[in-house]
Amino acid sequence: MAVTNINKGRWAGVALGAFMLIGILLNSNLLGVWAEPVMSLGVSESGRYIVSVHRDNKLILWDRHERQWNTLSGNANLYSAYFVPSRNAFLWQDTDNTVTAQTIDGKVLRQFQHFPTYGHVISSDLETYLSVDEYWNVFSGHGDTKRPVLNDGVVPSFIGTGKLLNLSIDRNDIFFVTAGFDDDHSAISEYSPVNSSQRFSKYGGVTLWSVDTKKPMAKLRGNSSKIHATISPDAQWVVSADEAGIGLLWSTDQPDIRHRLASYYGGVYLDDSPFETGDPRNWDESGLINAPPGLNDFTIAVAFIHNSEYYLRFGNNSHFAALFKTGSPWPVKYFDLGESPKLVTYGSQYSRNTAIATSPEAGILAMGHQSTGGISVYQFDPDQLTLERIWVVE
Repeated sequence: MAVTNINKGRWAGVALGAFMLIGILLNSNLLGVWAEPVMSLGVSESGRYIVSVHRDNKLILWDRHERQWNTLSGNANLYSAYFVPSRNAFLWQDTDNTVTAQTIDGKVLRQFQHFPTYGHVISSDLETYLSVDEYWNVFSGHGDTKRPVLNDGVVPSFIGTGKLLNLSIDRNDIFFVTAGFDDDHSAISEYSPVNSSQRFSKYGGVTLWSVDTKKPMAKLRGNSSKIHATISPDAQWVVSADEAGIGLLWSTDQPDIRHRLASYYGGVYLDDSPFETGDPRNWDESGLINAPPGLNDFTIAVAFIHNSEYYLRFGNNSHFAALFKTGSPWPVKYFDLGESPKLVTYGSQYSRNTAIATSPEAGILAMGHQSTGGISVYQFDPDQLTLERIWVVE
């Protein structure tokens, strides 16, 4: 009996030691990330901090300088990770529908109840809050201040597919942009964005809105099918690209004039060309650079990477990103983001393009992975025009 008790004691000691070792490894981040793949990301302006929400509802705060991360919650809304501009604070929503703006050290700045968001943004003074629901309706404010901005029917091609109406706002809170799916050619004057009797939305494409009035300023035409778009930090440019490979650029000073971006393989299509459809002279190839094998102009996301000067286009099922400079239609350079681990660009299309985020001020890009809960972080050098992967967590 004494021997048996001794053996039991030894096994209990071994088990306790194993549990303690696992705890130490987890706390020191040596076992990798115990989470499912990233669904949404935000990057602080400084580029040091990253916030992510994962498919298993974990909320994780990452510290790039310390190479550490901390799981803050296990019940976060999948599409709610967002870093507040000009603050070391981020926005997220739990599965009980409480939206929280909090600092990186846990101080709560704002907290309120809201519908389950499928994307939201907030201004640096925390006064302007915009959010999207699952039906691609857009609202301003929360609680008693909540008002519809876009609520005019549904976009029938995408209901139930998990593809998102993306929402972006400039750093000066002048404009915001929405983009989802474009098959409408009506003018703003023809249809109100708030019309409960309308069956199908007239504002599913790229739309430029005033932050002050919450009214549409321009419908930015030219894309086809599913679109992703963003506005530059200085509010001067809107860039979009879609699953048909069409890329477009507008100046917010002249939103009625669109500028085509070059196809990676065909060049710039000349809208005013006198030649018949199919004639190769309809394309300007003068500024093309060699495109690497595996580059895909089926675009799932666009993001500014250096202030308002440079931005990136991310192709579906590709580990390459194309660098463009605002004001020019031509790709400047193609970056190999790495084949392993596979990035969120593989297989997710538009349901996880929110797992790609940048800090244009710091030149930092963060991306989720295809099938693991880790992230890859990159540093852009505007002088050398390089994009280096500086941190990988699998």
